[in-house]
Amino acid sequence: MLIAALGLLALLPLSVEAYEVLILQSSRAPAYDEALKGIRSVHRFTERLLVLSDYMDVDLQRIAREDHPLLIIALGDNAYLSARKIRQIPVVVLMAPNYRGGSGGHPALTGIELHLPPERYLTVFNAMGLKRVGIIGNPVKSGHYIRLIQQSAPRYGIEPIVREVSSPREVTGQLASLRGEIDALWLLPDDTAVTRETTDAYFLFSMQQQVPVVAFSSAYLQSGAAVAVEIQRHDIGRQAGEIVTALLDGDDVSAHAPTFPRKSSLRSNPTVLRRLGLSLDSASRAGSSR
Repeated sequence: MLIAALGLLALLPLSVEAYEVLILQSSRAPAYDEALKGIRSVHRFTERLLVLSDYMDVDLQRIAREDHPLLIIALGDNAYLSARKIRQIPVVVLMAPNYRGGSGGHPALTGIELHLPPERYLTVFNAMGLKRVGIIGNPVKSGHYIRLIQQSAPRYGIEPIVREVSSPREVTGQLASLRGEIDALWLLPDDTAVTRETTDAYFLFSMQQQVPVVAFSSAYLQSGAAVAVEIQRHDIGRQAGEIVTALLDGDDVSAHAPTFPRKSSLRSNPTVLRRLGLSLDSASRAGSSR
């Protein structure tokens, strides 16, 4: 019994010396490391880093109560879901696909959404002369963003054709309903609609229907996406770092509304573009760093 108890204690983070910022990181991943470098490049602060995937269980309420950090940075979905339960400390969220702005009822929570402003993608579709754009998403996770797309799309001459799913199993059927209806597919960072299990279905549809896929990550270019418009992770870290600095200097969280990433990178697959007879003009490329 004693050995078992000691083993359990080894899984729990121990108290440390006083620090300003508690950083919760969902797992060990290069994307989080890059964002964290961006945060640290803005302002140096004393910190404690907890990678949640390293532990069987973490008592965050106890840590917050005993360590008294001034604020929490949450990197990733699991970190976000854990941090929002700590209501007595301000929380800054980033790199969390399921963070959709707002405070979620938390008295002092803000952050940077993982979605880019819809206009950044709409500019690309417009540049390629693509008008009818298919979008598949879970309304619970992507509904707010899809409504923003629908509001902005008419200014770019784009017609969003939306299909809703509540499970990855529904994606294939919803893709079938888009046959002959769209000029392009827009992949959202929606972990219901776009998963390892559904990715092949999107690119099979793309090949069969001869429509391009525009994705949120350049990782999809090797699978057959025509274009990827993705966040710049280091800069999203800098954005969060600027908020953290202001809060440590005494700003109230209410002065820092949730926002979109301010910079993006545009990547393309020239082979796919040529096969589909498409090109990107200079206007769409010029906006890639905005």
